[in-house]
Amino acid sequence: MTATTRKRNNLGRPAGKDSERVRADLLDAAREHFLSREFKAVSIRRIAETAGVNGAMVNYYFGGKQGLYMAMVEDLFQRLEASLGELDRDSELTVADFSRSYCKLLAENPWWPNFFVREVLFSEGETREAIIDKFRSVFAPRLLQSIQAEISAGHFRQDLNPGLTLLSLMAMTIFPFLAKPMVEQILQLSLDETTVGVLAAHNTKLFLHGVEVAAGAGAQS
Repeated sequence: MTATTRKRNNLGRPAGKDSERVRADLLDAAREHFLSREFKAVSIRRIAETAGVNGAMVNYYFGGKQGLYMAMVEDLFQRLEASLGELDRDSELTVADFSRSYCKLLAENPWWPNFFVREVLFSEGETREAIIDKFRSVFAPRLLQSIQAEISAGHFRQDLNPGLTLLSLMAMTIFPFLAKPMVEQILQLSLDETTVGVLAAHNTKLFLHGVEVAAGAGAQS
C-alpha cells in the first residue's frame, strides 16, 4: 500500500508501533511532496492527507512543517552514518569507505542529489545552513583528515590541496546520480542498488591511480 492510499480511522495520538508507523509515514509523505515542490508550496494538510493522518500529527511529531522538513534531511544523514557504522568514530574514513558508502546511499535515495542542489545551491537561509552543517558534521572532517594523513605519509602527492581533493572525489561520486537519465540511456550504465558497487570501486581506483599507464608498464594486451 502506498502513502497516498493509507487512511486511518483513529485520528488521535497513536502509541507504540502505531506511533512509529505514523512518524515514518509522515516522513515518506514529506519526501513525496518536498521533492517535487518548493517548501512554501507544500501544505501541512496535503502532507497529512498523503500520510493518512490528522494534520495535527505534523506538529505533534515534528513541531511544524519546518521541523518535518529538517527531520527528512536528518533521516538521510542518519542512514549515511549507519552505513559507516562499522567504522570507529576515531578511525580514518578512507576514500574507499566514502565512495562505497555514499554511492550506496545515493542508489537507495536517488532523489537526494537533485534535492541537495536545489536546497544548497539555489536556496538560502536556515534550511541551507542546516543541511551544510549536517554534511559537515557527518563525515567531511574525517575524510579531510584522512586525505591529509595520506599526504603527510607520502602516499598521496605532496602538492595536493586536501579541500580540492575532497571536492574532486565528491564530484566523481555525485555527478553520475545527478545525470542518471543520461548515464543510463546514453552510456547504458545502471545505477541501481545491485550494481552501484562497481561504480564505487571504479571511482576509488580512478581517484587513487588515475588513467595513465605507469611508466615501464607497457600496454595491456
